Amino acid sequence: MKRIIILSLMTLMMAIVPQWIQARNYALCVGLDAYPAKVGRYRVKPLRVSGNDARVMKKMFAANGFSTSLLTDSAATCEAVLRAMKYRFCTAREDDVVIFYFSGHGTEEGLLCYDNVLSTASIVEEFKRCKARTKMLIADACYSGRMRNDTVWQNTFSKKEDVILFLSSRTSEVSLETMYSNSLFTMYLERGLRGGADVNKDKRITARELYDFVHESVTDDHFVNGSQHPVMWGGFDGNNTIVNWERKAKKNKNKDKKQNIIDDDTSND
Repeated sequence: MKRIIILSLMTLMMAIVPQWIQARNYALCVGLDAYPAKVGRYRVKPLRVSGNDARVMKKMFAANGFSTSLLTDSAATCEAVLRAMKYRFCTAREDDVVIFYFSGHGTEEGLLCYDNVLSTASIVEEFKRCKARTKMLIADACYSGRMRNDTVWQNTFSKKEDVILFLSSRTSEVSLETMYSNSLFTMYLERGLRGGADVNKDKRITARELYDFVHESVTDDHFVNGSQHPVMWGGFDGNNTIVNWERKAKKNKNKDKKQNIIDDDTSND
């Protein structure tokens, strides 16, 4: 009888282990509407849709197999966000994907949390601790494009790592809310990740496909009239999968060479 039980347990473990060792994806989504009147040295106006931006993105990532966390408004202090990044990304392995999504105010120093500025350097530090090869920062904030110019990104990560910054606007541009329940950038980002960006219909959304879809959709939208240009930047493979809509689909072996994808403006603006 004991032998039968042991054999049954071994069979069960053999069935479970292959699923356990598969790559996993992790996402932390942060959104702030209800800011205090003053955060650090910044006088701040409340936003309308950023909290819902984060909720929508959390729901989208969770529906596609991501392990997710959500912080909004007063819960999204700098300490809480960094603690959540540590917790959410610390278990990631080399073949996993980690995404930090933020919607809220942006400053020349970084992203504005409920109590202070979340600096680019602190985000880089948490990404550096994470063992995942693919790390992505998605920032829906005014002037977020300036984050790509921060020298702290330089020489921090190895050539084997894919580090992607997807930023809602160029250095001197604001990122607009809409009359709907999401900001313009996040509205098209969510549509793209739900399949809109899957141009070749292979059931996976690559970095290149996502950039092309969101950039074209935002810049062509009559609401902004060409005043907002999303930016994707970093050292990464443009054929890297961000969301895989069919987990059993065969991997595309014909990957692009390592490249930097930036927006179509070659200036620092």
